[in-house]
This record gives sequence, structure tokens and C-alpha cells, in this order.
Amino acid sequence: MKTSLIDTLAREFEISPSRMRSIQRAVTAEIDAGLAGRKSSLAMLPSFCDAASGREKGFYLALDLGGTNFRVMLVKLSGAGTVPTVVAEAKYRLTPGQITGPGDALFDAIAAYVRKFLKDHAFTRPYALGYTFSFPVKLLGIDEGILIKWTKDFSASGVVGRKIVTLQRQALKRKGVGNVDIVALANDTVGTLQARAATDPYCGLGVILGTGFNIAVRVASKRITKGVGGYAGTGMIINMEAGGFSKSLPSTRHDRRLDRESGNSGQQLAEKMISGKYLPQLARLLILDLIKKDHLFAGQVPAVFADTARFAGEHMAILQAGSSEAAQALARELFGRNLTPSERRLLARVCQLVSRRSARIAAALIAGSLKRVERRSKQRVTVAVDGSLFAKYPGYSRLLATAIQELDGPASKGVRLQLTQDGSGIGAAVIAAVVASE
Repeated sequence: MKTSLIDTLAREFEISPSRMRSIQRAVTAEIDAGLAGRKSSLAMLPSFCDAASGREKGFYLALDLGGTNFRVMLVKLSGAGTVPTVVAEAKYRLTPGQITGPGDALFDAIAAYVRKFLKDHAFTRPYALGYTFSFPVKLLGIDEGILIKWTKDFSASGVVGRKIVTLQRQALKRKGVGNVDIVALANDTVGTLQARAATDPYCGLGVILGTGFNIAVRVASKRITKGVGGYAGTGMIINMEAGGFSKSLPSTRHDRRLDRESGNSGQQLAEKMISGKYLPQLARLLILDLIKKDHLFAGQVPAVFADTARFAGEHMAILQAGSSEAAQALARELFGRNLTPSERRLLARVCQLVSRRSARIAAALIAGSLKRVERRSKQRVTVAVDGSLFAKYPGYSRLLATAIQELDGPASKGVRLQLTQDGSGIGAAVIAAVVASE
């Protein structure tokens, strides 16, 4: 009997326990290589700070620059493992001229908004600030880094290759802001770990499972044999840049096509199999295969699949697990008509295949990372997770937890996956608190 194409795709996208264990072992080996400064697909970037103890107290500022919209926050930490409190928060928008003009104009604009925030809320005491700067940066220490390149439509001149915090400090001085000290240059994945650690001392891993994918891990400082300056803490959080992991990964013809057609071929291979940015693109390629070879949609390609950017994760979620009413309403929006029962089953199956594979690969990377966590308890470890895949995609968090249990068996009973949001805001403030209390 002829095997159907969807059954062939199901076999190609199945991640067996042995494959997961292979990925898990490769992750641990790549972590060790990266910590030693040897060649590795994991960058293993030092954060130059340890995880929060939960005892940190005080008021700390966070500056979250991830795009044209950015935030300034004042966060109160009360110690005793209590949840941080956002005292005040404001969002500001940079103009096209500010993000594409002279670098000094960009940093002056940011400084002016910080001054406005402080003035509007009458915040006059001295504040330590954690700066989440979501662009490729080579860290030089906890409070400084050099911009490698701009992304996200930013192109401010005279900034690439220069020290970011120094430029921002100079701008704050020009704008007369004398009561703010930038003490930490933050990363959102490190921040996710820190935001949870402020209330849970057992947190040893931070994970982003949303548009992108990344892991931050708390390791013993003695494991880090590449240079980390004069850092003297017993543990340090490492930004793994896990989206770049490339060892022992499965690779179907659809993965290879997606990689070829991406703007960064050969890079971020794990992210392309896991993250919310790429899953709809992958599902689209499978659907195009079904249209061409199995005559789904009578062999005609709907406009939503002809365009590489129109099919979205929200569509996948509804087609896979939404009610019949929701799925047919979406079908009328996307295709101009209701789906037949056969069409709906095939589309749901495709979305299930790529999302389930994503969760199982992510679980293998997390399980491999857990092997190197410097724990504060032998019995338990908390994994702080942020991102829309984990928080919103139907069944994803359950699939992730089940796959980790499949890999680690009884040891997984002490592993807790906890949704932890706003690592770029609250997490940055916690990082500032950790640094300021050292």
C-alpha cells in the first residue's frame, strides 16, 4: 500500500528518544568547549554576574532598548524572596531620525527621556540602572560592551565598534542626569533567569521560547577556563546564544530549504527548528509540498502560502487546536471559504508535527544545559521560561515538560518549568541590584 505524504512527513519530523539523547550529549559537550574557549556552536558569553539570592533590596532603574519603542522602569526589591514591584513605568518612541542619524543624537534622546521619567515621577535619589540593549554586543564586563552591528532598522552612525555604556553615560551627563549610574549591561535571557531568581533561589536556567530561542545557564566559575577578567564570584550566569547550536540536529529537506532562503544561511540552526519566528515558515513549506504532491487545495496555492511572511504562529495555533468555529472563521479570512474535513485534518497535522518537534528539540537543549547548572539544591532546580511559544501555543509547555521527563527520568522530578515574564525590564533591574550589592 502506498504511504501517504503526510505519513512520510510525520516520520521525517519525529524526534526519537535516542535522537534527543544525542542532542542532549552534544549540548553538554558544546557547553564545555565554549567555557574553555574552544571552538563551539554555543558562544557561551559571560554575563559577569551571579544569580540573585532573593535578599536584594532597594529601588533600581531598568532601561529596555529593543527597538524604536523603549521603556524606563523603576523597580522595588524588598528581599526575602518577595516579588519585585514595578513602582513606575513609561514607554517612549524614538523617531526615524534618531535611530538613523548621528549616534550622539540617539543617546541624547534616550537620556532626555530618562530625565523626563525621573522628573515626571519626582525621583531624585541616586539610582543604579540595568541597561537592556538588545543588539549584538561584545561584553567587556558587567557594565560595558562594544556594539558589533546594528539590527532592527537602527543605523545610527559612529556607534558600531564603540563602547555603548560609555556613550550613554556621556549623554546622561550632557542632559544633566546626575543621579543615575549604569551598573549593568543586560541580556533578556540572563534577565529572565534573574527575574525568577529574585523570588526563587533554586533558579539555574533562563530560557526564551518565543519569536527567538536562547538559554542562559548558571555555572560554577571554576568551569569557566576562558578569560573572564577579575570576576571572583563562585557562580556566573552564561548567555549561551543557544539558537546557534548546530550539533546532532535533525535536518530534513524542508529545514535545508528554509535555511537557504533565510537571510542568514548556515547560522542559528537550532533557532530555525525551534522558534516562533521560523515555525510558520517551516509549516508553510510542508503545506506547499502537500499542495504540489498530494493536491491539497486541489493543487492550487492560496495567497497566504505564496507569501513567505503571511502565515503566522497565531494561525498555526488555531488550525491545530482551535475550535471548529474558530478554525473555519480563520479559513474564511485566509482562504475565502471553509475548509473541508480532510483539509482541516491535514493542516492541523502539519502544525502539530512542526510544533511537537520544536518542543522535543528544545527539551533536549534544556536537558543538556541542566547537566552543567551550578545548583543551590541537589533536590530541585527551576527553569525560568519566557516567550509566546511556551506561554500561548496550545500544548507546548506540556510537550516540553514531558520530553524533559523522557530524557532525565526520575531526575526530572526536581525540575520545574516556570513562566517568567519581563526579563528585559524587571530582570534588568534585578541584575542592577545584584551588581550594586556586591
